[in-house]
Amino acid sequence: MDTRRALDLTFLLIHSQNTQSSFKQPIMRLFTTATVAALHALSTARALHIPDNVFSLDDLKGADTRPIEHIYAFGDSYTDSCNLFRTFLNDESQAKVPWPNCPPPPYGRADLGQSWIEIAQDLQPKWNVSNYASSGATCDNRLQNQGRLDIDDEVDLFTTNYGKDSAPHELQENPATSLAVLFIGVNDIHLIQQKKWGQLSPPSFSNGTVKDSASCVRDKFKRLHSLGFRRFLLFELPPLDYSAAMGSTPQHALSTANQVAHFNAFARQYADGLLHQWKDDSTISIFPTSKLMTPMMQLNPAYDFKHGQGKYCTAISGGCARPHEYTWTDDLHPSLRVFQLMANAFVRFLDPGFESGLIFSGL
Repeated sequence: MDTRRALDLTFLLIHSQNTQSSFKQPIMRLFTTATVAALHALSTARALHIPDNVFSLDDLKGADTRPIEHIYAFGDSYTDSCNLFRTFLNDESQAKVPWPNCPPPPYGRADLGQSWIEIAQDLQPKWNVSNYASSGATCDNRLQNQGRLDIDDEVDLFTTNYGKDSAPHELQENPATSLAVLFIGVNDIHLIQQKKWGQLSPPSFSNGTVKDSASCVRDKFKRLHSLGFRRFLLFELPPLDYSAAMGSTPQHALSTANQVAHFNAFARQYADGLLHQWKDDSTISIFPTSKLMTPMMQLNPAYDFKHGQGKYCTAISGGCARPHEYTWTDDLHPSLRVFQLMANAFVRFLDPGFESGLIFSGL
């Protein structure tokens, strides 16, 4: 699949020059019906009881768990809730940012449901979340580029209040209760792998290595630190070797698994180096995405997933009766159920007192 197709699935709904009538009604009804059915099916999925040797609360230890008031999220389509989608709207008044209200799912979300950050905010409404993530983003467009924003572009939106302020500003909130979240690197590795396999089509390009992209993450944390942030959270990359986009053959899967492992190792190493360099009250929490998602993608029976790589349950694929049994939305993006589980783990990672009982027992 072309790099952009998975990122732009929901943008196929944009139809006419008139924003107010920009959706084909039959398609909109199809997506709405499928989404309602999917959400209903998720709500009726049985409660999970995950064995400790698969994933447990012990795997969610090590975060900075001080109270949080504000979360600022930066990333790509794994986190985006409507930012890129809004730029496709033709009516300037509709496209302006910030956007206090996103259109309902599936519009603008890669999983065709709520993005994980929206789910997390629903679970923990006391958090004030600002989401700057934009679909298709890479860490640095000078290294990996597919014609979308990069993290510096997203941070620029933060510092200028979406371009409304003439002079850039730093963090205005209390650094002790403000958290900068970075979930980036999926598109970086995808572009690197596409180039390696002779699948990269212009104008997209890939200039750097996985180590360069991990180093880029360090540089973005340094910039956010210079803007006044002191609390950071980095998501490990998930097991992309189980995706159809990067693991469709044993050779591709092995290569991708190695790339993901190297990225995660370098990023952790660079994070430790930053803390040593700063020597202040800064913290960098690293969310165990790989540990969490790998058993899901392996169809561990504890999670009730039954359909992995290449099997999808969306309006585009024709829908299905049990969407909670699918691990992927398309060839690059995990399913809504996977992101729901991740959001729950994310909240418990930062707030151990959020729920009592075994991990996911309330889902």
